[in-house]
Amino acid sequence: MMSSVVEKKLNEPKFTLISVEKTETPPGCDGQGWYRYVIGRGTSTIVGSRRGTLSQIRAYASEYAEEINQRAANGGASTWSPKHKGRKAAPRSA
Repeated sequence: MMSSVVEKKLNEPKFTLISVEKTETPPGCDGQGWYRYVIGRGTSTIVGSRRGTLSQIRAYASEYAEEINQRAANGGASTWSPKHKGRKAAPRSA
């Protein structure tokens, strides 16, 4: 059963950090101190793993959610995208 805090965050109009929890080292990766984070909005969730301290991962995932929200506010395009209005793609070098 989903907690009311998680349900509330998933119903917000912007992506927000839902949870961060300590996890096992992912296959193919080294080291300890891995965390699993969940970012969500509505029925959309993004799950990732990252190595660091709990506070580092919370900061990273919160910033990641904010970057996604900024992209959505710009019409869904990255500010670096050549399709972004008012921005021309840099010429490709051969």
